[in-house]
Amino acid sequence: MPTDALPFVPYCGTPPVPGGLSTAWNTDPWLLAVFVLAAAGLATVTRRTRTADGASGHRPWCLAAGWLVLGIAFVSPLCNLTSALFSARVAQHLLTVQVAAPLFVLGWPAGAVRWPGWLRTAVSPLERPELAWGLFGITLWVWHLPGPYMAALANDAVLWLMHGTLFAGAVAAWRSVLAPAGNAMRLRGLLAAFGTSVHLAMLAGLLIFAGTPLFPYHLTTTAAWGLSPLADQQLGGLIMGVVGSLAYVALVLAGAARWLRQSADDRIWDDRIKDGRFSGGKAG
Repeated sequence: MPTDALPFVPYCGTPPVPGGLSTAWNTDPWLLAVFVLAAAGLATVTRRTRTADGASGHRPWCLAAGWLVLGIAFVSPLCNLTSALFSARVAQHLLTVQVAAPLFVLGWPAGAVRWPGWLRTAVSPLERPELAWGLFGITLWVWHLPGPYMAALANDAVLWLMHGTLFAGAVAAWRSVLAPAGNAMRLRGLLAAFGTSVHLAMLAGLLIFAGTPLFPYHLTTTAAWGLSPLADQQLGGLIMGVVGSLAYVALVLAGAARWLRQSADDRIWDDRIKDGRFSGGKAG
């Protein structure tokens, strides 16, 4: 679309029209360099830890899948589509926080990197599931409010601050469910994650029932896609409320089932110890 009708052009480029989307890949050399260097670093970490961790067969695949999802979110034409549609931005965010982030948590080898002491100290409060999920929920709300959202579109630094805080917050939150310190911590993480699904549905409801477009930039960018600005906003709310919230519920239920199985295994183990029927080390 003509750029003179726009107050500014976002990082992902001029809002596309349907016929030109298929070729609108993000070829930002800085972004591509970061992707290549980070992929090389992840491959190095995986190779270095594979022999030490006999159960790490799934980890490289999870890391590769997570990296592929980030590529879809930021390099594929989806990135350009976010300049035109708020609903595409919501889909990009969900790919980042609900798919890529948990894949990285599942794939990251424990002890693979010796983080600086000051950094471990700074992030240690996030080991509390309630705080991790609470801060993540606040971050979700902040970046989907009109002011911060428009600032991210207008300024590349703010845009990457948005993506960085969403991804980091999601990783910290998902660790409490997918890589907890123990079963009790996993249960706390599951309850906190369920709370996030509830207020995510509330945010989705605000977007759906606002009754007026909340994001001025998209007033002139949605018509080519057969959507009014309000319909695009409502579609984003539906994606967030239906796909987003239900995905959290499904993941929480899966985590709860895993927690129940592990709790049952622990009870069986304790009963065997009490009965003197098992004297060796615990299997697995």
